[in-house]
Amino acid sequence: MTHYASLDMIKQKLRIEDNTIDDELNIYMDEIDAFINRELEAKFGTFTEYEYPIVLPLTDLTNPPVTFDLRQIAADLVEGKFRYKTTNDKTLWDFAREALVNYLDKSFGWTEAHKFRRYPDITITPTNGAAAATITLTGSRFKPRGEISIKIVDENGSGVVQETTPAVVLTDDSGDFTGVTFATDATTVIGSYVILATDKVNYAKRNFTVTS
Repeated sequence: MTHYASLDMIKQKLRIEDNTIDDELNIYMDEIDAFINRELEAKFGTFTEYEYPIVLPLTDLTNPPVTFDLRQIAADLVEGKFRYKTTNDKTLWDFAREALVNYLDKSFGWTEAHKFRRYPDITITPTNGAAAATITLTGSRFKPRGEISIKIVDENGSGVVQETTPAVVLTDDSGDFTGVTFATDATTVIGSYVILATDKVNYAKRNFTVTS
């Protein structure tokens, strides 16, 4: 089983060089995993805005993914709980719990009383060019296995749905897509535009400038 904290990291922090208390530390790690999962669930619920379940524990492949900071906090929590149980000193435990609260507020504070929302992103190449330029898009963190609509929006907010290659843009199991292309209209006038990609729930945008 994968834990938020690393056993090797915890043993290094406790200056333990053998495996005599590995079983005990693993129990602490299980307890801290459950504690963190409860705090995460309290912060952003059990379902995304797409009604997909939030997968816990967080891993490198979940959305949101686990981060190095969270792993470090988890290791501090395990060490703090160990020291509290063995020496009755709760200083590190209190410090680590406060660090977890601050981390959750900083990372997920905007989800308070709301479902966890994915924040998609797109990249475009190039970011400027002549009318009828071919633009390549890559997107991430959209609705998993969803359909994406691509628009080009002018300075007045008027948007035109683009014909793309492939004709239907579908995301993978992670909500990502790559290698989508479309060409701006040959009559597009010089100026600034927004390339908008949406799955009808969330959207991402990038600026594109027509230069000639």
